[in-house]
This record gives sequence, structure tokens and C-alpha cells, in this order.
Amino acid sequence: MFDIKKMLACAGNNIAETLNMVDPDQIEAIASAIAEAHNNGHRIYTAGWGRAGNVIRILGMNMSQIGMLVYCVGDNGTPSIHPGDILLINSGSGNTKTIAVLAEQAKEQGATVALISGNAPDASIIGKIADINVTVPRLKKNDFRPPVNPNSKNKGLGERVDWGLTQEQRIQMGYDNVTGYYESAFALNEVIRKIVMPKIGAREEDPMFFHNNLE
Repeated sequence: MFDIKKMLACAGNNIAETLNMVDPDQIEAIASAIAEAHNNGHRIYTAGWGRAGNVIRILGMNMSQIGMLVYCVGDNGTPSIHPGDILLINSGSGNTKTIAVLAEQAKEQGATVALISGNAPDASIIGKIADINVTVPRLKKNDFRPPVNPNSKNKGLGERVDWGLTQEQRIQMGYDNVTGYYESAFALNEVIRKIVMPKIGAREEDPMFFHNNLE
């Protein structure tokens, strides 16, 4: 059905195209904020649900492996957040309700909130709360799905639907959407780590020291 070599090429091209649209100033802003928190003796927190939660946990792991004190919100060992700490959030929509509550709570405690999202800051709930926003734009590829019914529960999520697509349309969407926001945000984690490292005096050797050895 699919040409695997073409699928692989599309996967890499989609990520490269997406990352090329990310604003470098936004990356600099989040990297500087993370470094500032660490350099001043404060802590890094991460929060997110689903795929976005997995992606932000990896960013937290990256930060821990260059010597930072990192906690994931919801883990039993996560302490209270305080002024000077930073909460890193990933939310594809920027509208995840429970994460928006966490963002508000972090701000109330005087912490900095940074959001990585697929929507612009003024287009999401968390984006308007966050002190720092990094937008990972969604590619505008072929999308043959019919318009969403505004009366549909949660815009169709959790409901079994049939878009009525032809086989050719499904194949094209497979190539176009083989990678998207989450995969690009995952790759962005490594870029952020590289930008943070010189700001805190970390070296390429450091992850070998801080890497997990209880395995």
C-alpha cells in the first residue's frame, strides 16, 4: 500500500520543514529561562498529558542529564514549586484543561511558566497564561477530512466516525501526516538542550556522568 522509502523520506522532510518554521528567538527565550532557573539554584518542573506529556518528560530528562534538578508534576517525589522555579509544559493545542490549571497554580506560586505548543500564544488558554511560548507550527498538508461538526462531542474525539475518504486520499494523508507536531517537538528537545548547555557551563561529557545507571 505504502512505499516505505517514500514514507521515510516524508517523515524526515516533515520534521525538517516544521523545525525550520520555529522562531529562533522563542528557542533562545526558553533556553535562557531554563538556564537562569538552574544557575540561580532553582528547579525545573515538567507537565503534560498523552503524547505531549511524553515529549516534555524527555526534555526534562535531557535537562537532568546536564546536571539540573528536574521533577515531573504528578510523580510522588515531586515537591512544591516556588518563585524562581520554572514549569515546562507541552500541549499540542495549548488548551488541555487540567494542564491549564497547573499553569495557573505555578504562576500563583511565583514560578515561571513556559509552553511548547502547536498554537500561537493568543490562540490557546495556556498560551495566554505562559510567560514564554514556543510555537511549533503544524504543517498545512493535504487534509481530506470533512469539516468538524461544531455540535460534536469534543470535536469528534472519542467518537467512531467515517470520513468517507477514497483509498488514494488515505494514502496521500499517510505520507503527509507520517510525522507531525509531536515528532517535531521531540526533535526540538535536543535543540533546546544544546542551546542550554553553554549557558550553564555544561559539556558534551556531562550526560555520560548524569545518565541513569540504575538499569
